Amino acid sequence: MGQEQLVGHGLEAGPVLLASIGRSLFRYRLGDEGFVEQGRLELPLAVQYACFPPGRPVAYVACSNGGVAVPGDRHCLVQVSLGDTGMHIVAEPVALPYRPLHASVDMGRNRVALAYNRPAAVTVHDLDDNGGLVPPWRLLAEGAERVGHFPHQVIPMPGSPDLLLTCRGDDASTASEENPGSLRVLRDEGQTLACVQVVAPNAGFGFGPRNCAFQPQGHMLYAVLERQNRLAAFRYREGLIEPQPSWDVGLLDKPEKIRRPQLGGAIAIHPTGRYAYVVNRAHPVPDGSGNAAPCGENSIVVFHLDVRTGEPREMQRLALNGLHARCLALAPDGKALVAALRQTGRYKHDDGRIVECAAGFVTFHIADTGHLTFMRQDVVDVGNDQLFWADFAPI
Repeated sequence: MGQEQLVGHGLEAGPVLLASIGRSLFRYRLGDEGFVEQGRLELPLAVQYACFPPGRPVAYVACSNGGVAVPGDRHCLVQVSLGDTGMHIVAEPVALPYRPLHASVDMGRNRVALAYNRPAAVTVHDLDDNGGLVPPWRLLAEGAERVGHFPHQVIPMPGSPDLLLTCRGDDASTASEENPGSLRVLRDEGQTLACVQVVAPNAGFGFGPRNCAFQPQGHMLYAVLERQNRLAAFRYREGLIEPQPSWDVGLLDKPEKIRRPQLGGAIAIHPTGRYAYVVNRAHPVPDGSGNAAPCGENSIVVFHLDVRTGEPREMQRLALNGLHARCLALAPDGKALVAALRQTGRYKHDDGRIVECAAGFVTFHIADTGHLTFMRQDVVDVGNDQLFWADFAPI
């Protein structure tokens, strides 16, 4: 890993970041000298996503030999110990039915939930009293009426036993009509997952949520609309989401000059509930000539969240020096934010310059006001692969 442009902020060594490149799971520790690699573990298949039980040195890692637009034919959920003796696999991996996109853990109900996009599905996996996976999955939910089109995320709902399934839908193409997006509330009824609420403004057409996050106070839900490059805010109370957003704001600096693919991405909400951080991500699409192609916006937008009403107001915008930050990691203490740049590449700037980009981590210090200050950019050698997933572990 290379390093450049260090700005000292007195950040004590402490936060642990996990990141994946193909089948390799890396463990880093962040300090004043940047990210220091502390270990590497080879998983049975390429890492797609991972989640953590709060306060425990464990990760549940979803793996597959598939990838973006590639379904694959082998998939598993792996329990990884993150103890002081290093990372290691605990027990046998649990076979999964399809390529998983997202996973979340709900220790209050001793379960892990996974979302799949093609075919659309959700599985629920029980945990024992020690947090161990109990194979196989307990529930498998499929079908558009229950799980919508293109599920991308499944998370616990605060103050409720239910799960929130975020369904992106699909844009229309020459081969097919648009599939509508939706937010779906799923209830674990022991023998089945029932869909008890569907939130889909305009019947879900022109509504493409990818990532959602609840305000810590639990009264607002924020949804990043990937296909529309917008942030929607819904009021939330007693397990129910209001059917229409209270606020809907744009994410792009130049919405009149979109270069596809231009996508809304990850969202992270500060532990105080007062600030939200949202990624705009893009990468150039070669035209076959061998020349560098233009690229859309890669940036982080910072929003102030009104504690009483939940209204998001843009307060800062920072360009990212790199391509397609697929993941955004917020340190547990709320003092650092990391954007994980997925890939290497080059693009043609509007002024004609050719810009070379590397994969890696862009780290920002978070002030008490919620504002970001650039700290450093670390280059990660991904070879012909990608920096596909990264997040801070709550240990």
